[in-house]
Amino acid sequence: MKIIAQRGGQERMLAIDADIKIVGGSRGGSKSFSSLMEVLKDIKNPEFHATILRKEKDDLQSLISDSYKLFSQFGTYNKSQNDMTWNFANGGWLKFSYFEGALKDFEERFRGRQYAYICVDEGTQIPYKKFKLLLKVNRNAAQIRNRFWITCNPDPESWVRKYIDWWVDEDGYIDPERDGVIRYCYMDGDTPDTIYWGDTREEVYEQCKGIIDRLWEKFKDSYEPLGYTKYEVFIKSVTFIRADLSENIKLISTDVSYLANLAQQDEEQRMRDLEANWNWKSAGDDMIKMSDLEEIFDNAVQVGDGVRRASADIAFTGGDNFVMWLWEGWHCKDLVVMRLDSQTLVSAVKAKLHEWGVEECNFTYDLQGIGQYFKGFFADAVPFNNQAAPVAMTHQEEKGIKFLYKDLKSQCAFLFYKMIKEKQISIESSLLERKYSGDGFDKVPLRQILQKERKMLRRDDNSDDRGFKLLPKKMAKRYVGHSPDFFESWLYIMIFSLTKKKHKKIKGLWML
Repeated sequence: MKIIAQRGGQERMLAIDADIKIVGGSRGGSKSFSSLMEVLKDIKNPEFHATILRKEKDDLQSLISDSYKLFSQFGTYNKSQNDMTWNFANGGWLKFSYFEGALKDFEERFRGRQYAYICVDEGTQIPYKKFKLLLKVNRNAAQIRNRFWITCNPDPESWVRKYIDWWVDEDGYIDPERDGVIRYCYMDGDTPDTIYWGDTREEVYEQCKGIIDRLWEKFKDSYEPLGYTKYEVFIKSVTFIRADLSENIKLISTDVSYLANLAQQDEEQRMRDLEANWNWKSAGDDMIKMSDLEEIFDNAVQVGDGVRRASADIAFTGGDNFVMWLWEGWHCKDLVVMRLDSQTLVSAVKAKLHEWGVEECNFTYDLQGIGQYFKGFFADAVPFNNQAAPVAMTHQEEKGIKFLYKDLKSQCAFLFYKMIKEKQISIESSLLERKYSGDGFDKVPLRQILQKERKMLRRDDNSDDRGFKLLPKKMAKRYVGHSPDFFESWLYIMIFSLTKKKHKKIKGLWML
């Protein structure tokens, strides 16, 4: 693994050297212009051939316009739609092309070509198979350093997201410690899932040496006399370099409205185009819609059985928020949010339950992690074990319930979703305007917090289970942008709907 010293903006993009260089980030990060500047390295070499591609011909207009600023003094441009080539004075050339169309036609257009430099602008749009085909023509016989660029903005659904996974942190942003780090790979197969990765060429080789050794036997007599090894021939170096709008001084100094335009898009586009988040997906598959919560916010009081209960998500000083709700039947009457040390928090919770008139047997809290600490202080409470088996309401359901839900948390989340959809929950209107702070947000109204955190309630599509499985909390944080403490503690109340008799604890829920 090779680490390059941090530099700024275009300098880093052009200085870091790898076979495959992916330059991605926020819009306005000067990615496309930098890809044109890469041509200047060999523009005087008579044998230099290069191509830059976009999805369709019409997409190239901005690139072509910018290219005049760099190449006019070195050659002439053929404007023909059938050519679109810069012919440089010393004999080299750069051709603008496109990758839209059938795979077979694309392969035919590039068959037998040789390009020392290839760039795919907006590379998240090119299919992986076409990317692999272009790698075959990234070659030359003039001893020019071959290189392949991909410029892009974040797209969590693209193959590029899988390809750069090592560089992306758990929240969807490029890890600053890995930005510009060079790794190595052998790209077997037709999907990014079958790539062998390593911090060194030797590490990659050890994973797929059977494939490489077999190929090397066929070609070593040609390559070995030239000083090449099987590591250099078959294993590619790759890096990801983050580009940011803040580094494009020319743009931000001449167009002050550009940042505002990006900031005022919808949340999905803002997270991708401005904040450069690679994990943020649209809310199209949210189980609970914004309108569903608005109906709950405006709902009449849902009296239910009228019993006072409390549900909480445990957290101590320095971590996430401790959030505890007061329920009366299915109506939320109050909410307390705290960040205290463990000893003080236990005392505060006992005092709050007494103030609210909630019996300890009607109090539930998240047992996972530091929630274990609460067990000794609230002996009569109902600890919420996320990973416990789903609970059957009748003897007839016992065999089938495990096929409906992955675990207790998934079961309660789904039941809570149904309660919201059927408008069986209500909340004190005065609570909605209260403002709270947490990791990544400050003094935000509860109404807005719940609307954001509703995104945590969705099915885990990566699960092989036949029943409903709630998205893991680690993934939920990526959708929400912070730990969904308010919404998660909200849905814990559903554990009381699974008791067979009122106020009776569910047996076995304390067990891990």
